[in-house]
Amino acid sequence: MLSDLLLLSGNDIPFPEAQVTIHQPTLKEIAYIGEEAFFTGCGFLDFSKNLLSFEDRTRLTQYDDFDIFMSIIIKPDKSTKRTIENAFLVLSLIFPLYTFEVRVDALVLKNNEEEHYINKTNFAKFKQILSSMFGLKLGGDSETYNPEGDMATKIAEKFKQRHEKLMKLAKEEMGDGKRISILNRYASILAVGTQKNLPDLMSYTVWQIFDEFQRFQLKMQWDAYIQARMAGAQNLDEVDNWMIDLRDQGKKKK
Repeated sequence: MLSDLLLLSGNDIPFPEAQVTIHQPTLKEIAYIGEEAFFTGCGFLDFSKNLLSFEDRTRLTQYDDFDIFMSIIIKPDKSTKRTIENAFLVLSLIFPLYTFEVRVDALVLKNNEEEHYINKTNFAKFKQILSSMFGLKLGGDSETYNPEGDMATKIAEKFKQRHEKLMKLAKEEMGDGKRISILNRYASILAVGTQKNLPDLMSYTVWQIFDEFQRFQLKMQWDAYIQARMAGAQNLDEVDNWMIDLRDQGKKKK
């Protein structure tokens, strides 16, 4: 598990299983590809069959996540093309010094004569790092993912579920609009709410912006609670101290 301090620092993250480091892209860098492409690409790179039904997981017992993941990349169709393109856009952000080559058994990261591999042995670790960096609870675009073929078809339901989670979060943050603009909104709110310069916030990583936004929300709730108490309000619901450990599994530290 990655340390919170490493993630908060914005430093590149060691990926020793592939003998490379993974860059934490800033909001300014993510802006080059857009949030929809970013979250969709992350969802595909974070592929797992765990969200499939028990029946579908049973049918795919002989295949691991990486086998299925590579089968989609190697034999794409019209419905998978955009998702795969978005995944490679994300790869270009987190491995900016490398070009990519697809082989049957690996994604190859190339830098001049140097080659590194994302393969069956380190794919799970790669996903772990991505999940920590980006707080992945989202991803996948079922509207553009309708694969053909027995093995690939089994994962369509998984992408549908992840797409629904992404759309739910987007609606919670942005209202009923279809445009995904979570990072944009967080940066805009923090710029006004904390009186920080927007260009400075654009240099934040995803982990940093989520962390600061959550802390800002707690501070606002705490300040409102204290002001109400001082004004004599009674029977108020208690709120978390704004300095609580954000990753303390919901425990309160007051």
